[in-house]
Amino acid sequence: MKQATSKNYRQRLTNVIDYIYQNLDGDLDVNTLADIAHMSPYHFHRIYRELAQDTVNATVRRLRLQKAAADLIRSDQPISSIAKKVSYGSTEAFSRAFTNVFGESPSEYRERQQAKAADNDEPFIAMLPTEDKVYNDMFNVEMMDLEAIDLITYDHHGDYMEIGNIFEKIFIYAASNELLNESTRSLGLYYHDPKSVPVNELRSKAGVTAPLHIELSGDDAPERVTVPAGKYATVLFKGSYAELEKPYDWLFGQWLPNSGYEAADFPPVEEYLNDPKETPPSELLTRIHCLLA
Repeated sequence: MKQATSKNYRQRLTNVIDYIYQNLDGDLDVNTLADIAHMSPYHFHRIYRELAQDTVNATVRRLRLQKAAADLIRSDQPISSIAKKVSYGSTEAFSRAFTNVFGESPSEYRERQQAKAADNDEPFIAMLPTEDKVYNDMFNVEMMDLEAIDLITYDHHGDYMEIGNIFEKIFIYAASNELLNESTRSLGLYYHDPKSVPVNELRSKAGVTAPLHIELSGDDAPERVTVPAGKYATVLFKGSYAELEKPYDWLFGQWLPNSGYEAADFPPVEEYLNDPKETPPSELLTRIHCLLA
């Protein structure tokens, strides 16, 4: 077991902030930042958000605009050049973003602030919060050794709360091909943090278990996905699917950084233990699985 403490996680995120600040004009994609943090990109967004108490995209945006503000005060560079240096594709987009944060346009800000440049000469420093986030909801985390789970899945793009439509379709396919029985399990794979990633970029999969020897045919044939065997940290949640972010926040923001474990490079898996068609939302049971390295 890797001895990863909360201090270790915070240091890794501090390294990410340093990297962002040193590469504000670069392509700060999530895979690069996850590599800097030595974390799986499937979990990096959630861990960063919970420990930094901000999304990584908001941090990047804030640091870029702070750098632009300093350049507006300390130089006579054209606004278009400053916008390009902080990776805005157009002066118009930069001006909108800057005005939204600073309450005035870049040119207005420059004109008003350059007279006070001496009072703004210290560099901006981004820091993680000094106090840990307080969690009102705490959950029991169990360790489980799971065997591989073979699924047939359909992709879903967009709001996770709308994946039910895709589950309906995968169940119809499975039923029409006589793949459903009393042992069939229903699972979902979720690749992004919905609090950090725009809704239209969210990606997930809706799946049911099916034997590998079954031939998949037709234009609507699903994709095969295997949830790998291994040791998992799991949380059993009782309640509406709309409240599932509570155990996610606890698992990735509190338990994992203090556990001594590392999350493996595989997305979180949700297993649905009862039927939402027959179960009141308050009685729904969902088990969240996180594969450990």
